[in-house]
This record gives sequence, C-alpha cells and structure tokens, in this order.
Amino acid sequence: MIEQLRKKLTVFLSSVITMILATMSILLFYAVVQEYSNSTYASYSKDTNLLYSYLNQTNIIDMNILNEYNTKNLNIDILRNDKKVLSTEAFKESKAILQSASPYMQSEYWDDYYSTINKGDSHRRFYTVRYDHTDYWNSYSIINIGGTYYTIHTVYNNALISAYKIKMSILFLIVTVIAIILLSIVSYFFMKKILIPVNEAYQKQDLFIAVASHELKTPLAIIKSCLNGLSGNHLSPADKDYLSTADRECNRITDMINNLLTFADIKKSGRENFKDTQPEDIIIECYDRFEPVAIQKNLDLIVSLPDDPLPLCCMDKDRILQCISILVDNAISCTTNGHVSLSVSTQNKRLCYTVADTGPGISDEDKPHIFETFYSKRNNHKTHFGLGLSIAKSIADLHSAELTVSDNSPQGSVFSLTWNYSLPPYTGKPPLLP
Repeated sequence: MIEQLRKKLTVFLSSVITMILATMSILLFYAVVQEYSNSTYASYSKDTNLLYSYLNQTNIIDMNILNEYNTKNLNIDILRNDKKVLSTEAFKESKAILQSASPYMQSEYWDDYYSTINKGDSHRRFYTVRYDHTDYWNSYSIINIGGTYYTIHTVYNNALISAYKIKMSILFLIVTVIAIILLSIVSYFFMKKILIPVNEAYQKQDLFIAVASHELKTPLAIIKSCLNGLSGNHLSPADKDYLSTADRECNRITDMINNLLTFADIKKSGRENFKDTQPEDIIIECYDRFEPVAIQKNLDLIVSLPDDPLPLCCMDKDRILQCISILVDNAISCTTNGHVSLSVSTQNKRLCYTVADTGPGISDEDKPHIFETFYSKRNNHKTHFGLGLSIAKSIADLHSAELTVSDNSPQGSVFSLTWNYSLPPYTGKPPLLP
C-alpha cells in the first residue's frame, strides 16, 4: 500500500508540476516572443524613419545607402507612377509582397500623394499585410527627390520572427519536458522520504495485530475450556442457550483472530516457499474441500480443466490454495440457487484462475471496495468479518498477480486471479502489500 500511495502521490505531484511549468513556460514564451516582436518593430520603425529623413534631404538616390538596409532584413522599393524604379530585393518574398501590399492599394495613399504634391507635406504610413500565413510590416512615404515625386515602399522580413517563434517554442518545450522529468524523479524519491513515518506506522500496526492476536488466543482458549466444563445435563434450557451463545461467539472471535494472524503472516512472508506447481492441482484440491459444503446448500460445484496439462508455475501452493478457497467460500456463501464454477486456463502466457457464481452479484458501488480490510457488505456480518477478500488480495500481491471482479451473465460475479508464468527472482524481502 505504501508503494501504491507513493506512486499515486508522485503522479499527482508530477501532474501539478507539469501544469505549473507548462503554464509558466507558455506565459514566459509569450512574453519573450512579444518582447522580441515589439523590439524588432521599434527597430524597423526607427530604421524606416531614418531612411525617409535621409531621402527627404538628398537630391539623388544612393543605391549603396539603400543596400546597407539589406543587413537589417529590410526590403526597399522605389516606385514612380506605379512602376518600380529600384529595389534592394532583400529577401525572396519581397517581389510577391510588393504585388499584394503595394502602397497604391492602400485606401489613404492618394490623399497622401496629392497632399504631398499640393502642400509639400510628408506622409509616412505603416501597415501590415498578410502573405503566406505571415504578417509583414509595410510602410510607404511620398518623397520629392530632385524635383520628381517617388514612393518609397519598405517591407520587413517577418519570416525571421516566425522562425524565431518556432525556435523558441522548441527550446521552451525541450527545457520544460526536461524540467518535468527531473522534478518527477526528484518527487519520486522525495515521496519516499516523506512516507517513511507512514511506512513505520503501518509496520507498527501489523506488529500490533500479530502480537494482539497471539495474546488473545490464550484467554479465548481458557474461556472455551471453562464453557466446556460448565456444560452438562444438570443445566436448565436457558443456561444451555447462554452457554451455546457464548461458545458460538468464542468460535467467531477465534476465527477472526486466525484471519488476523493469517493476514499479518502474509504481509511479512516472502517467496521462499515458492515451488513449481501443477496449476490444476489447486482446482482439484479446492473441489475436494468444498464439494460437501456445496452439496449441503444444494449447489452444483462445477470444475473446468484444460484438455492438455498446463505448464508448471512457480507459486506458493498453500497460499494460492488459500486464496482460491476464500473465493469459493465467498461464492458458496452468497449463492442460494444455481452453481459455483472453478476453472484454470492460460491466456496470452498468463495463468488465470476463475471462480464464478450465480448469486446476487456485486454492485458497481461496492466493486472498488470489496478487497479492502473489514469491508463485508457482500456477506453476512455474523459469519464474515471482511478479511477474506483482503487476505486473497494480499496473496495475489505476494505473487505479483492481479485479482479482479466482474459481472457474471445472466447474474452473479466472476473473480479472476491472473499472473505471468515468469515471476521476478526472490530477493529475500517481502513485497509491499496493501
């Protein structure tokens, strides 16, 4: 249970870390890209304004000056009467962008043009045009150079910003994933430290159960001996009823103590008793044990064995027999009409024991809890204490097996015990059990 709790807490903490880091990364990525875009646009506006100021003060177009803007990823087109006079052709998309983002296509261009000619005002317009899924920054200015009016059209190579976004997104993704993995690993080992007191508390609880159960056996044996000594023919019917009730309750407490001792013993046991066993032997012995009980309740106990012998499986035979016996005992207790069936088979190199009954079945609400300790809604509280299925689950965990329950058709329940034929090597340490 501690290991399961550790994994769940690690998954939870890792999920929280993932959400926090992902959110922080997205916000930081957006801030970095936005800052880069804003600073780039400010630089573009500054360079463009300097260019327009220079051209306003000169009488000739110096191509060498214009070519210097190529290093700034800025394309410059000199237009006159809707015709291109000069172009720096700074990047390959500039020609296509000029066609789709021509200043002559802008709604305010002709107002600016006639205002410049008639009043001598200088107009500079900045606008954005989308081309091939990228927003390109554009600007134009109408300038008198040597007595001739030219339209200066500039385009910034915004594809560089798109490439920067892609590069930064990959970088942020890699850094975030690495950070999440590292923090998840740290969380796993951190949880191990955190759960040390919880693990110690569970160990003390198991020790208390084992010690208390052993200590209770002696006074119970004495009480039962005294009750046997008081029985006789001289007792009245009322006295006999009292003694019978006391003796029955002593037997119930004895059964519960034996179950607690079994539960504690399984938790601290290892795999030193694992041996190669014929899987069918478990079913046969279980059938011999419960056939009289089934006949007494007028139930059919059906056994299904494979036609060919199954391969030997490494297991603790006594524990597996105990596990299947618990499942059969529960099935018989809960079934009043019909049958209880036992079977063993192999499915995808996995050994599978099944115990099916035609009882009332188990509700979906109870299914997640039936393997919990002292959970006994399915059975009569007078004869069952909610330890049987918990013990069966502990035996399954000891074998690294999976114990599940499902609905039987048309009614009833099916319990399945499934595990791989190949078990991990015995390390001498008992596994962590719920």
